[in-house]
Amino acid sequence: MKKTYTLLLLLVAATYSFAGSNFTPSKYQCAGIEQRIDNINSKMRAGYSAREGEQLKNQLRSLKQQRYECKKKGFSVN
Repeated sequence: MKKTYTLLLLLVAATYSFAGSNFTPSKYQCAGIEQRIDNINSKMRAGYSAREGEQLKNQLRSLKQQRYECKKKGFSVN
């Protein structure tokens, strides 16, 4: 049972890692990234389980990388 959860967690983490690497900034994709980052930060402040915390950290890491790419291309992230 624990092996299944571990495998699932690794799969989710890998998915977010690969998703961030294939990100191509556009005006549409960059709109609202800052709000999504704020939402994840709010969820993290509210408390979470260990598994959920790892997922939130991976999502946050991916969004911050996307925000960087958007700003580098001159798109608004608000």
